[in-house]
Amino acid sequence: MKNTMKPLAVLAFSVAIALPAIALAGSDYSSVNKSISVEANSSAGEVDSVNGSIRIGNRAVVTSIESVNGTVNVDEDAKVERHVEVVNGTINLAEGVEVGGTIASVNGSIRTRNAAIAGDVHTVNGGIALLDGSIVEGNVKVRKPQGWSSNKSKPVKVTIGEDVQVFGDLIFEQPVELHIHASARVGEVIGKDITIMDS
Repeated sequence: MKNTMKPLAVLAFSVAIALPAIALAGSDYSSVNKSISVEANSSAGEVDSVNGSIRIGNRAVVTSIESVNGTVNVDEDAKVERHVEVVNGTINLAEGVEVGGTIASVNGSIRTRNAAIAGDVHTVNGGIALLDGSIVEGNVKVRKPQGWSSNKSKPVKVTIGEDVQVFGDLIFEQPVELHIHASARVGEVIGKDITIMDS
């Protein structure tokens, strides 16, 4: 009897160890050197990654997203209740995505398509492309890098696409190449070194 039960006990123990890998609704996700994927139509808390990409599936809901070295992709109609912040990596928001706070990247591009952002959108060294009717309730800002000097640097490209609305201002603390569509509506454009291009 003892010999019969032992393999079953080992099996049960193995299953118990595997269970935490399947996140429960509302659980936080955290990973180092591994990608994170939140399935479509599911929910999660804070999603954090170091050296790994993050994907939020269609219509999923998460509390916030933070990544040090990795791309963040948020699929259609998903919702981020707070912020999306990346140090080295791109941020891509698909159609219908809602973000309840700020979107920020230091060394990566930000790209949105018909997304709604309740806070600011800002970067340091990455480009910004707000496209296809995206709405930003805060400011769009290109911040000055640390250690920045008055030497001429390559302009950061900022695109404000068709039917995009920015209720705040466009604030540029370093050289910017601004592409703005005729149908876009924005606040004040603030900066000393801005090249405005037709879009």
